[in-house]
Amino acid sequence: MQTKKTRTRTSSGPIVIQAVTLALLAGALILLLAMRFSAVGREPEPAVPDSAAGTPAESTPGADSTAVPATATPEPTATPEPTPEPEPEYFTISMVGDCTLASSRDKKGWAIAYESVINGDMSYPFSNTVDIFEADDLSIANLECTLSSTAQDTIEWFGFKADPSYAQILQEGSIEFAILANNHVMDYGQGPYEDTREALDAVGISYAGEDEWYIYETDRGLKVGIYAIYNQLTGNYLDGVSEAQQQKVIEESQEMLSQALEEMKAAGAEFTIACIHMGTEGSYRPTDAQTTISHYAIDAGYQVVYGSHAHRLQPVESYNGGLIFYNLGNWTFGGHTNPDDKDSVIAQVTVKLVGDTATLDGFHLIPCRISTTDAANDYCPTPYEEGSAEYDRAMSKLDGTFEGADYNVDYSGILAAMSG
Repeated sequence: MQTKKTRTRTSSGPIVIQAVTLALLAGALILLLAMRFSAVGREPEPAVPDSAAGTPAESTPGADSTAVPATATPEPTATPEPTPEPEPEYFTISMVGDCTLASSRDKKGWAIAYESVINGDMSYPFSNTVDIFEADDLSIANLECTLSSTAQDTIEWFGFKADPSYAQILQEGSIEFAILANNHVMDYGQGPYEDTREALDAVGISYAGEDEWYIYETDRGLKVGIYAIYNQLTGNYLDGVSEAQQQKVIEESQEMLSQALEEMKAAGAEFTIACIHMGTEGSYRPTDAQTTISHYAIDAGYQVVYGSHAHRLQPVESYNGGLIFYNLGNWTFGGHTNPDDKDSVIAQVTVKLVGDTATLDGFHLIPCRISTTDAANDYCPTPYEEGSAEYDRAMSKLDGTFEGADYNVDYSGILAAMSG
């Protein structure tokens, strides 16, 4: 049997090429498999944002060189809330002139005397104005009489003394404060004067006597410092002494005003009033002494000057940020059964309080008559109708345009009778 033989070349080239080819294919397969196995479980590389392209990343030891470091954003600082401004509060203080709750001793028992007309009705004298005083925060009056049941007499021709129960007239009229620094409260001496203070205490009315001050706190919290001074500042005294003595009294009074103001401020007063008994009886115009002492008080720091004594209305003056009421005339006035001038006024000031700072915010005048009729004094003050001739006349006295003559009060005959 013949065996077929395959013919082969004696050269080795084709065989080597095939072997190399197989080796390359096997290596490529191994490399591919190795690459696939090395990729198993590996996280994909983070993509670099387009905005970071071309910017080399900072290298941090132990960190991925492709990571972009995070920048901490600071918390915004909170803007503090502004402290709210306190809301302003407004207060009304009313002032009236001389309240003489008695007739003079020579008219006691007359049918037209104060006591006879009042006839025990303590609400009557303020019946036509009490609503005004009830609506304010503080009402002030000059009490120009003694409240005492003493039997002792007086050498004063015009001595005014009422029963202590007459303090109720002020209470019923919604008057909260009485001025006791004047030339009649001591008509019957020290004992009856103390009776007067006790009578006011009994009905809850506050007061200030000669060279005394008081801080009155209203129901809504305004602290009003009230200082009272007489110190012979009236024409009754000053007109009869030398200029040197007049100047001495004025300078002494200025020192008293300053001292009182300093003490009231230290004690917490937010608004201050100087109540000064001064001037010439019957005059519609302030004296030089009145002007000097009143201007001094405002310059020193008082916000209001309240004047009494003249029994006539005198001008209101705005001065250096303050107000001067030179004289408010009479109110419920038993000192005369039928005075020829019955004009009067309720003077009101508005106080603005912001925090603990009180300022004068304006004033208002309510012209009145001291009686409901011209025929006689019935001791019941009544507002004038606005726009009436009487209203305008009273306003002219308050604005300084009144041209009427002063009333000359001549005490020479009375003084002679008292000394004789």
